[in-house]
Amino acid sequence: MAVAIREQVLSAIMTALGTMTIPNVPGTVTVFRGRHKEVPDDDLPAVLLDASLAGSDQANAAMTRNLDRVVITGKVLAATDEALDQALVDFGAAIQRAMETDTTFGGVAVDSNLTDVDQSRPIEEGFGGLGEVTMTYLVEYWTRPGDPYTAAP
Repeated sequence: MAVAIREQVLSAIMTALGTMTIPNVPGTVTVFRGRHKEVPDDDLPAVLLDASLAGSDQANAAMTRNLDRVVITGKVLAATDEALDQALVDFGAAIQRAMETDTTFGGVAVDSNLTDVDQSRPIEEGFGGLGEVTMTYLVEYWTRPGDPYTAAP
């Protein structure tokens, strides 16, 4: 069965995120794709992957240039503010390493670039809690015009 190039790219990103180890973040990271409800505390630390087609244009007769906006959110719990801040920094670094070790994801993409980073944590002072780091990437891949299942040269 044919698999769309976009799906191949997103699957490769899921694989890269699933192999992360994060210093100062205990536990195994659970990776979710397209999740639109809260992640239970028992599933933390977690990574949420959400993607949307950001653009597509036919560059020439042989190639359509596709851009996906890929939003990756790392969620983690910690007992203190200091531990939470350190965990979020390390979580962001692990996501960046996973996304930038091979920006072509085994050759299915042309390139991947970090475009935005955001970090949030609870407002209460001294209590730790749930924090998030969100990193947005623009991922480029090429397909044949009118054929999203065939990669272009």
